[in-house]
Amino acid sequence: MSLFFKHKAKKKRPAIFFDLVGTLLDVAQPVGEVYCKILNEFGIDSDPRVLQKHFNEVFNATKIRPKGTIPKDGQDKDFWMKLVRTVLEKSGINTNSFSFASYFEKLYSYYARKEAWLPYPEVFNALQRISELQFPLFVASNWDNRAKTVLRQWGMAHFFAGIYLSAELGASKPMALFYESILLRTNSYWESLFFVEDDPQMQPPFYPGIYVYLLKRPEKNLFDFLYQLQRYGID
Repeated sequence: MSLFFKHKAKKKRPAIFFDLVGTLLDVAQPVGEVYCKILNEFGIDSDPRVLQKHFNEVFNATKIRPKGTIPKDGQDKDFWMKLVRTVLEKSGINTNSFSFASYFEKLYSYYARKEAWLPYPEVFNALQRISELQFPLFVASNWDNRAKTVLRQWGMAHFFAGIYLSAELGASKPMALFYESILLRTNSYWESLFFVEDDPQMQPPFYPGIYVYLLKRPEKNLFDFLYQLQRYGID
């Protein structure tokens, strides 16, 4: 994908907003395996392949949220609790046969820890290089405040001038309100900006000066994005 951006001398560098999961971070273990492992701690036998299949189905069906369903308190437990319960029930697990609330809390807490996530191999070096080129860097993610903990534990938070999360803004991608909220908070940084995304469904609506780089792993990574920036003379 080419970038529709032409460099003009003496203009501010474009701000760059990175998605998180699928763009900077990957799960350290398949979700189905994690669900299965924690279910075992509650005495429940399960098949990680079945859990993974139903997680993919449920998540893909619910990742675009209806307006007004996203909290502003930084947490998004109700959404994730409903999703997890649906995944288990579709997988043939009776959520009334054990302490589902305790199971969910353990699962929710697990994904707030460093060991649940792995940065993609080039991420640290690419962020360092882009940062050295003095681009203002931000995060824009459909996640909750666990993201800040994970980025801090991985030693990545210092790269970003701001971390913007759907559960703190009360709106999620691809809703226009999500992007409008970010623009209001960052308009001193940019005359143009890029959103680096791995999911084409999460691209922003059209605004003048906003561009999207669609990251398609494993074919493309962040060094391909950096190459595009430099190709257009932004170095």
